[in-house]
Amino acid sequence: MRLPKIAAATAVVLLAAACGDGSGDDRPDGLTVWVMGTSQDALVEYFDGVEARFQESSPDTDVHVEFIPWPDAQESITNALAGGDAPDVIEIGNDQVAGWASQGALLDITDQVSGWDAASEMDQNALEYGTYNGVQYGVPWYSGVRTLYYRADWLGELGHEPPTTWDELVTVAEDIQEEYGVSGFGAPTDFTNGIASFIWSNGGEIAVQNGEEWEGRLTDPATVEAVEFYASLSTDGISPQGYVGENELVPLADMANGELGMYIDGGWALASMEEQAQDPAVLEDIAAAPIPGADGIAPAFAGGSALSVFSTTQQPDLAFELLTVMGDQEGGKGFADAAGFFPAYPELLESDEYQEDPNRAAAATQMQNTRFFPTTPRWTAADQDNKILPAAVLEIVRGGDAEEVLAEADEQLTAILNEPVE
Repeated sequence: MRLPKIAAATAVVLLAAACGDGSGDDRPDGLTVWVMGTSQDALVEYFDGVEARFQESSPDTDVHVEFIPWPDAQESITNALAGGDAPDVIEIGNDQVAGWASQGALLDITDQVSGWDAASEMDQNALEYGTYNGVQYGVPWYSGVRTLYYRADWLGELGHEPPTTWDELVTVAEDIQEEYGVSGFGAPTDFTNGIASFIWSNGGEIAVQNGEEWEGRLTDPATVEAVEFYASLSTDGISPQGYVGENELVPLADMANGELGMYIDGGWALASMEEQAQDPAVLEDIAAAPIPGADGIAPAFAGGSALSVFSTTQQPDLAFELLTVMGDQEGGKGFADAAGFFPAYPELLESDEYQEDPNRAAAATQMQNTRFFPTTPRWTAADQDNKILPAAVLEIVRGGDAEEVLAEADEQLTAILNEPVE
């Protein structure tokens, strides 16, 4: 089935008017890139630059970019596998690499990556996250992490620095509530990314791989303690009851309107805050800091996207060449800056550009302490489809015994992660 050419914000962007010059070269007139999201002026300008760089070595090959809305990604890729229009290079969520690789959508690029100098400069954990069964199917394009948003003016008036530990988090939250009459911290229960940071910071795990089998770790004492603490933020009145059963979009609106002191979210939340703030002046008092952990900065899930070569491309070598232009330090930083994320190159995050801006500095610091979810196609089924961890937290908040709830959740998690990949 031919994918519709979506008008306006999600239109196909044709970055060059001229096609091949008829010289007889076997290179194609164009390569197609699928980018997830919607078209923006900054992104179109970025791809103009990508095409110009790419055409230095392939002057007769245009770069065609199609923006695919994230909600349509599953159907679009499935249709491409079934014989519909397909890209040569594709962006996918970094937690989706294993899933699409297992379905045959992505090309094995192990040899090409091993010979690409830029790969050694990337975040090696993020690069490893682009593998499945020991095969490289994707490389990190950009990264994004969550941080702690807080009311800097309130903390200043209270004489507090941003909290760096759980105890400090509770103290600051209680003082905010007492002084300003709003909840001090938001802890939504449908928030795996946030809950995971609490687990990891306490030395716990969600699941680990033992040989070819996955083993849930939700009954580990460190994990139980972390989940109990996170749940207690709701049961003890630190976090509003209105966030029980909700995701981070609910506290976002409250943060933007002066109804909350602190909560955890990513840099992408700032644009939403601007849209929802009834008084834009409030946003000037919102700052960011690394996520507080049990005894110091907590690890955060390193979200972001990977670049892959689609399995049906007729020009795999040329497609990988285009991938390198998009994904080297220049290309990776260019896209990250245009889209509001961070490049997947640790040394770039140490520059003044990231360290001197307070909000970017918080995320750049957080980027030095990241973790990843289980590298298995079954993680989506465990988390997005069955919401195993959020459901357990919700049940505990509603009065369930933590050890019993997590024991049952652990059995379910282990079973799902070990189901055969179709």
